[in-house]
Amino acid sequence: MINGLPGKGIFFGNMKGGVGKSTLCMFTVDMLKTIKPELDIMMIDTDPQATSSSMMKGLLPEDRIRFMPIGDRFDGAVLSTIDGVIKSHLMDEDSIVIIDSAAGRIGNIWQVALLCNTMIIPTSLSWTDMAPTIDYIAEIDSRKVDYDSITPHIIVVPNRMSPNQKDYSQLYNKVGELNVVIAPPVCDYSVVRHSSHNFLGLKSVEQTRFYGEIEKLAQFITSHVLTGKLDSIYEE
Repeated sequence: MINGLPGKGIFFGNMKGGVGKSTLCMFTVDMLKTIKPELDIMMIDTDPQATSSSMMKGLLPEDRIRFMPIGDRFDGAVLSTIDGVIKSHLMDEDSIVIIDSAAGRIGNIWQVALLCNTMIIPTSLSWTDMAPTIDYIAEIDSRKVDYDSITPHIIVVPNRMSPNQKDYSQLYNKVGELNVVIAPPVCDYSVVRHSSHNFLGLKSVEQTRFYGEIEKLAQFITSHVLTGKLDSIYEE
């Protein structure tokens, strides 16, 4: 329970752009809505590009999509508003707030991440992706120490993998000393690589391997985040 709130906050982030963060965020929202229809999901898009908030129209009720960009101007006012939106929505245990963020250092949006139970960070096995990802995780860990907080718990998602990829030791070795959990990988990214403004969510990937991988990721979130299992592990 974060700040005494029974709901759960999930923050999608990474310093590196192009790792599939917004795509995973959108499909995860749609999958959680499918496998856990009782959930009251709100998505907050803080990326000035407005990718996820524009594409999710029609897949979530209009009042459950908020575009609240964090940029170089007026961050204080926006952060205060987001804080209020998150806290007011997480008053029920079946309520979830999922936040999509822009690429770049955690910066001021850390105040938003601190309201979340979990941060999901996708990365490929390419060193050009992993190097900034590790720096991002290290910065988050540093902030958690500063705030004397065990949250947000960090879940790394191996993303954009080759379907034939079997060896993840390179990733394990790089993040093994960091305070993270590694989620099931997402390999079949090619089916959504060319997503357009006509985003159809899960309907566009039915009967594909990608659908099954997103389902496994959503089930992992359900079993480890929504149940409070990660909270219990870290509290112990």
